[in-house]
Amino acid sequence: MKWNNYFYIGLLLQLVLAASCYDEKSLEPSGEISSYSVPQGTHDYDDVIVDIFNQYGSCLLYKYTDKDTYWTPSGWMNGVLGEEGKNGYIITPADEAYVGEQVDLIRKAWFAPYSEEFLKKFLPVKIMLCADIDSVYMQWDFSSWPAKQVYKSKKVKAWYNYDNICVSYGNEDVKSMTKADSLAFWRKMGYIFVESMIGRKQTIPTKEFEEITNYQTNGIGYLKASELWKLGVPRSVSYNVTVENDWKSFLLMMVTCSEEFLTRTPEFNSDWDYTEKNWDGLLNPVKDVNGLLKKRYDMVRNYFIENYNMDLQKVGNELNR
Repeated sequence: MKWNNYFYIGLLLQLVLAASCYDEKSLEPSGEISSYSVPQGTHDYDDVIVDIFNQYGSCLLYKYTDKDTYWTPSGWMNGVLGEEGKNGYIITPADEAYVGEQVDLIRKAWFAPYSEEFLKKFLPVKIMLCADIDSVYMQWDFSSWPAKQVYKSKKVKAWYNYDNICVSYGNEDVKSMTKADSLAFWRKMGYIFVESMIGRKQTIPTKEFEEITNYQTNGIGYLKASELWKLGVPRSVSYNVTVENDWKSFLLMMVTCSEEFLTRTPEFNSDWDYTEKNWDGLLNPVKDVNGLLKKRYDMVRNYFIENYNMDLQKVGNELNR
């Protein structure tokens, strides 16, 4: 066991290591001060966890406090079920008997497609190893009158919050994963990884990328898809068109879709579908009539190749091969 790699991180330090920057006065919530260290035990996989920290600066934790995952400067993000509940998420820490296989899964189905430079820059400071993760959402109950709001949950495999990413499969399910399960996990981690990069402001659009599109176009948030494509906008996000959303969309399409899917003659084409389904053939001239989508796509792709030795499209290609 590599005990000489033992380190201690207090609350302020873990937030500084996380990429987001805040005024120090806003960092400390009332109550318990959380802290963590690796290794957290004497299992064989603790050596692997320490090696990951030494290589990428990211801590894979299976012992942690509620504050370590739920707390943010704007409040606690834990969900609450029932009529008096609230949106958020609920996690169960990983079963230590399965952490070794869970870490192996993370290395193969999350880390493996990315370059070392990319992982060093963009991995969060904390990765929470979980047995289960529940997304808590509100649903109207019309079984009685007046109707009431009820907060329910559904299982998810990963979740991003502030300075950490929660990852599931720290349970017996990791031993019986099918190929379909592994691919679904890979896709989910690609999506959550991008959410984390954007949420922590670790990647922002370049000036050249922004200048291609006129974001002052009248009614841009309400334009149909084909009109947005002419401007180089891949999609509207809840009637909100911004350069940040566009940058994120191009990242997402690279890590979740194959290049063949993005460039082929589209098999699906809708003016009023703003989901990822409409990325089918998005870079083909059938949809990209002015060539601006492909131009912006190339800018994003080349930016990460040149700065982080990472062709993100290879992630989507490998996922869908």
